[in-house]
Amino acid sequence: MSEKLIEEQQSRYRHLTGIPRYLQSFITIILVICGMLFMLNVHIKLGLGLYSEQWVGIFISLVLFNTFLLVPRSKKTSRTHLPWYDVVLALLSLPSGIWVAVNFPDLVLNLGEVTPVRVMLGLLLILLLLESARRVIGIALVVIAVFFLLYGAYSSNMPGLFAGYEISWGKLINYTFLDPNSMLNLIYLAATYGLAFVFFGQVLLKFGGGDGLTNLSLLMLGRTRGGPAKASVVGSSLVGTVSGAPMSNVFLSGSITIPLMIRNGYKPRFAGAVEAVASSGGQITPPVMGIAAFIIAERLGVPYAEVALAAIIPALLFYIAIFVQVDLEAGKNGLRRLSKEDIPKVKETFRQAWPVMLVIGVLIYGLFVIRLHPTNAAIWASLLAFGVFALVKENRNGYFKRVWKVIEDTGKLIIDVVAALAIAGMVVGVIAVSGLGFTLGYAMTVLGETHVLLLLITAALGSIVLGMGMPSVAAYTLVAVLVAPALVDFGLPVLAAHLFIFYFAIVSNFTPPIAFAAFAASTIAKTGPMETGFTASRLGILAYIMPFIFIFNPSMIMQGSISEIVLSLITAIVGTVILGSALTGYFFNHLNWLFRILLLCSSGALLYPMTGINYTALTNLSGLILAVILLYLSYLINKKMKKNNENSGIYTTG
Repeated sequence: MSEKLIEEQQSRYRHLTGIPRYLQSFITIILVICGMLFMLNVHIKLGLGLYSEQWVGIFISLVLFNTFLLVPRSKKTSRTHLPWYDVVLALLSLPSGIWVAVNFPDLVLNLGEVTPVRVMLGLLLILLLLESARRVIGIALVVIAVFFLLYGAYSSNMPGLFAGYEISWGKLINYTFLDPNSMLNLIYLAATYGLAFVFFGQVLLKFGGGDGLTNLSLLMLGRTRGGPAKASVVGSSLVGTVSGAPMSNVFLSGSITIPLMIRNGYKPRFAGAVEAVASSGGQITPPVMGIAAFIIAERLGVPYAEVALAAIIPALLFYIAIFVQVDLEAGKNGLRRLSKEDIPKVKETFRQAWPVMLVIGVLIYGLFVIRLHPTNAAIWASLLAFGVFALVKENRNGYFKRVWKVIEDTGKLIIDVVAALAIAGMVVGVIAVSGLGFTLGYAMTVLGETHVLLLLITAALGSIVLGMGMPSVAAYTLVAVLVAPALVDFGLPVLAAHLFIFYFAIVSNFTPPIAFAAFAASTIAKTGPMETGFTASRLGILAYIMPFIFIFNPSMIMQGSISEIVLSLITAIVGTVILGSALTGYFFNHLNWLFRILLLCSSGALLYPMTGINYTALTNLSGLILAVILLYLSYLINKKMKKNNENSGIYTTG
């Protein structure tokens, strides 16, 4: 079933035949192999000097060539016929990037010089990238890019605070095209981190890693209360951290877990919401965290391990909040455990799961123990995976067909990453060359002086709005340029500021009105997309709260003394459990509105960050005492109800 859903999701691609098919396949193979060789520094070992921009030039030409062969201009366009204009666009995709690859060693000496050739090739590449983004992501991102390009050209005519430097179209195009701080810089991330981890994810998924992780979760948690939902949370988070694509993850894992949850008694909208939130949360869960987290590390110039370490406690609390709510929802509705027939067999499950767990273990070892560069760790883990998966009998059937699917789908999925980052790169370039970055930073700093919370709320809303309908990589990149500098200039910790906007770029996946992960889940659950989205927002509520907590309390991202970190973790876990109870309206028994409101106050006191340790301890203690009193009262009420039911002969256990 999952394969069918994934095929439906990928129906936007054209089905090529004949010469175009062979040509596109050849280009994809060259793209993947050359990318791997570049990231493993084979050219250096061979004594060949190569600028990273030269590889980026080749990469963007090949990706755009494939884009126009594979992606039709609209949903209504035929998926079997290759029109002449897409052949022309594919051929036009080659000159600009190849020219950069050939000439960059000379260009680096005079990047600012504006010549007709540079302007012509730059304009051609920008237009092709805009059309690529329109086909792949949609018109919204293109409108944003065009708006910023127009602003860059005419910013000197803008009034007041938004007046920028006077820039000619030639200079703007040249800067956007060639400057390392613009498009080339962000496309480089797609050509390295993006390519390596998309490839890694596809290796695991095409050899059954997704099913293995999902079944392992069902085996471990299926017999507990609300087992299918808990298995969905664990399995989807594991798959999501590898794939970095919430919507694809929903189709992959949700096709198994959502029907099981519904059969177990969960409402369809709740089942869909659980899968949507769990799949989205994989991007904030170490060790891999999708692609965007590597971009954070690259931008800040810190080891990826530092970013992953900082994300551990927020991710843990995020999933505790979901776990608590699915468990209490099961108790509230008296749901049964899974039947024996629905639990995967132990032997079969471990035969599926051990290869993927070994490969992920190797990746973790490479990233955090021997500290390989993330791209190298992903490549070596992927190459090892080909051998490990071959040891499983089922994988040897059609082995080379699976290998080809890994390469083929890597070539397709990297199109999305390139489109998003290229458009983000245009915006970044305009912001830098026009002086808009300084202007926005100053305006937000002034706003922050009025009230820092207002600044953070503005940043959060901007991240969510920009993230709606676009990949989190693009959303994070845009907001990182627009908002993060202001947060840092205001004195907030650099890593905390970037994680703040990263979180809100992620939650847009399940936040209405455009919640792609929730909408994908609703198609499997056969329920309304908006109601699934609102339920998902409730389940994932901690993702909206946690960024504000770690901004004011850096110990939540592992910055501080051990005692501060431990104290913050304990109080936050208790606060998260209480919050889940208040939102669900159940603990030992059904809770009325007064109890729920008081529990919300208690969780707020436990989660709310303070700067003074004494005040923090007093606030946390007050919240804890209130929670203990309320839950003890709930326990007594539940005990009394059981006793009354037993005396009346209507209460039965089990």
